Amino acid sequence: MLEKEIMGGVGVAAVSAVQAYYLWQVLKHKVRPHIFSRIVWTLLGFIGFAAQISSNGGPGAWTIGIGSLWCFAITIAGFFHGEKTITRNDWACFIFSLSAIPVWQATHNALWAVVIVSAIDAVSYYPTMRKSWVNPHQEGALAFIGYTVPLAFSLIALDSFTLTTALYPATILTMNVVLVSMLVYRRKVLA
Repeated sequence: MLEKEIMGGVGVAAVSAVQAYYLWQVLKHKVRPHIFSRIVWTLLGFIGFAAQISSNGGPGAWTIGIGSLWCFAITIAGFFHGEKTITRNDWACFIFSLSAIPVWQATHNALWAVVIVSAIDAVSYYPTMRKSWVNPHQEGALAFIGYTVPLAFSLIALDSFTLTTALYPATILTMNVVLVSMLVYRRKVLA
């Protein structure tokens, strides 16, 4: 089990480094996080962490828990330094994301909670992707791709590797790769 704890510790250190860098970018006005995505990601992160813990995720859950704390700090910074242009589709996505949380609570089942949270998380990328499609330099591609490293360590460190413990970090990892790919593409097109 010591290997799992080491991998969990590496995941925590990596997520802290990546998220601290992103927070620094926000505070220096180098990136502008979309507040709706960040609020949802914070809430879902804590729910995903709780589901992982309740399903014996062990040290593999640490990355999501600490990442959620960092996401909360970025959300607070985003209120002051984030994206202020909110569209109807952003509102629709935000309301849909928040309205699914009571559905999760009604399930009382960790697997269904993770499936719902993962789906909501994927949808909650829309405001960030919409904003980034128009202004791809307002989002930190390095931080998002960097976040895939701690997520990989998180998956390796899981005490119990099941759909319940692995789906949520795998979803975030996948969506980050999609977002970064879009950012790279748009930056090249607009260059």
